[in-house]
Amino acid sequence: MKKQKVIAIIGPIASGKGTSADFFVKKYKFKKITMSDFLRQEARRRRVHPTRLYFRKLQKELREKFGQNILVEMARKKVKDNPEKNFVIDGLRDYREAKYAKKKFKLKIILIDADPSVRFRRQKERHRNGFSQTYLEFLHEDAVENSIFDFHKTKKLADFKIFSDKGKEHLYKELEKLKRKLRI
Repeated sequence: MKKQKVIAIIGPIASGKGTSADFFVKKYKFKKITMSDFLRQEARRRRVHPTRLYFRKLQKELREKFGQNILVEMARKKVKDNPEKNFVIDGLRDYREAKYAKKKFKLKIILIDADPSVRFRRQKERHRNGFSQTYLEFLHEDAVENSIFDFHKTKKLADFKIFSDKGKEHLYKELEKLKRKLRI
């Protein structure tokens, strides 16, 4: 039986994390776990409109009630329940969660990053409600999340780093090169 692979993709807002995770899903049949989906699911259950601010409050509440690593444990259950599948975890942001996940899954972490102006443009193109409308708001939101999640520390946990400023095709080429290093 082949050994299960679990990788994580981290990065700031609109850096290309989801696109990178989808690459592994589409090309290599990985199952995707998006950390914020656990929060979205809980927000729907509570009938609350999901915003970044609400997600931060909800995450804090869940951590206080169930422990610091509740979201990682939810992901871990999905992985354990499907030992024949490989997984890509999209969106670890908090340093403590990423460190815990790296240890528990023995996973490799890929940092996807891009220039803030590129990330802002991408976020605007998503047309999601409750997100930054101006570049200054975006920079503020980015700084707040970096501070709350100690993302400057989280980045240091990355085993690999890819800049996604040059578009999807370039990103896919970089991920394909990385795939060989990951022995997928």
